[in-house]
Amino acid sequence: MEFKIDIKIFLIALVFLLVNQIYMYILFMIFAIIHECFHLLAGIILGYKVKSIRIMPLGLSIAFNEKEEEYNTKIKKSNFNNVKKIIILLMGPISNIVIAFFFMLLNMAIPVYINVLIAIFNLLPIYPLDGGQILNRVLRIIYGNFEAYKISNSVNNIIMSILTALASIGLLCTKNIAIIFIIIFLWYLIIKENKKYKEISKYFKSFHKLDKKSNYNI
Repeated sequence: MEFKIDIKIFLIALVFLLVNQIYMYILFMIFAIIHECFHLLAGIILGYKVKSIRIMPLGLSIAFNEKEEEYNTKIKKSNFNNVKKIIILLMGPISNIVIAFFFMLLNMAIPVYINVLIAIFNLLPIYPLDGGQILNRVLRIIYGNFEAYKISNSVNNIIMSILTALASIGLLCTKNIAIIFIIIFLWYLIIKENKKYKEISKYFKSFHKLDKKSNYNI
């Protein structure tokens, strides 16, 4: 199993320390790690082995090894592997909703606020957040892999543009510097995914041409 720490976490922590919000960042990281632990637990229960764990600026990133035998269990235009992955992805936000409800019973506003924020943030349909991955997996089942990536990429850019506009308004109203770092981080993810989508598009186009050529020769 591979284990890595993203050094940007120290930069983000320093910024929150300088603006006197380190307590909020520590709480955020604690609940974000709990969120990822529920992904981890769900994955282990469903029979997956952990491939890698990375400590990121906004929590953990856990990757599982794919189960080859489940690629043979077809569901529409995909396979049973995607159904299991959707279950794993849902467990993180569900854990935060349950935790938020627990702290709401204790009348503790800050943990409620943080957990609701983490749940909503992760359910945004932006890849590779949980919501974006769930959307992608559902689309794979319905339309197949390439169309899923195509639609997901379009949704990514549209949602991110809307979020940037809303965040700009929020920043003017609240003067909360954390908004800037969240938007920068999300755009960083979007740019990475746009590059990945271009590579995938080239692969599928070349594969399609090769397939057509093979059919012609036959």
